[in-house]
Amino acid sequence: MHKFNNDWLFYREKIDAISRNKKIIKKINKYFKDYKILSIADLGCGTGSNYRYMYPKIKVKQKWDMIDISFESIKEFKKITTNKKKIININYKKYDLIKDIKKFKFEDYDLITGSAYLDIMPKEWFYEFKKQNLNTKVIYFSINYDGYFKFYPKHKDDEYVLKLFNKDQESDKGIGKKAVGKNCSQIINKVFTKTHKTFVLNSNWEVSKNNIFQDMFINFCENVIKKNKISLELWIKFRRENIRLNKSKLLLRNKDFLALKL
Repeated sequence: MHKFNNDWLFYREKIDAISRNKKIIKKINKYFKDYKILSIADLGCGTGSNYRYMYPKIKVKQKWDMIDISFESIKEFKKITTNKKKIININYKKYDLIKDIKKFKFEDYDLITGSAYLDIMPKEWFYEFKKQNLNTKVIYFSINYDGYFKFYPKHKDDEYVLKLFNKDQESDKGIGKKAVGKNCSQIINKVFTKTHKTFVLNSNWEVSKNNIFQDMFINFCENVIKKNKISLELWIKFRRENIRLNKSKLLLRNKDFLALKL
């Protein structure tokens, strides 16, 4: 499975936190208002940004299972995490949620969640995930890329770079199958509409002052350009120069998905 660089995960955490749709936590708390304890599985937990965002906002006590294919990410999570108020227990599980999805006991949890996760999944995973979660009470996936970003000021090659980026997002992310990329929110919403009440809400990145973050995103774009063996040095130079001069702004569209069992 695709693995993200931990430095990138840590740096984008603040951006993700301010971008998530605030209405979703309110809906989750309302749904579970009569519960005393929630059992939660965080899929592809990485270094724990989803946990750190959610646990203080959920009003009831919680048990968390942190699920990831990477021991490195789980080790980083352990380094920076201590049990907090309202947290009864945290478990760590190394697990391949693509290869072994049929073996995972989703029924043990009240809430299944994940962040920046769905767009790297293959299409068939969504249908198997649905089969395994027909009775899951709440499903929440945040920061799902939806296929659009743009920088300001504009450049003539912006749309071309976007097409290259989206094509790369739909490539094999190390699992032997193509990822769904920008279509992830549409697919997850479609498969759960008959069994759950679903919501797809904006969680866009709007980055203007965070130059380091913008520069890191340019690195992603540059890597995609190099993969395609295309020369867009003028675009890269233009983007980095505007970042250096504090004239750059990045808008990237994401969606948050929520499903509440009917």
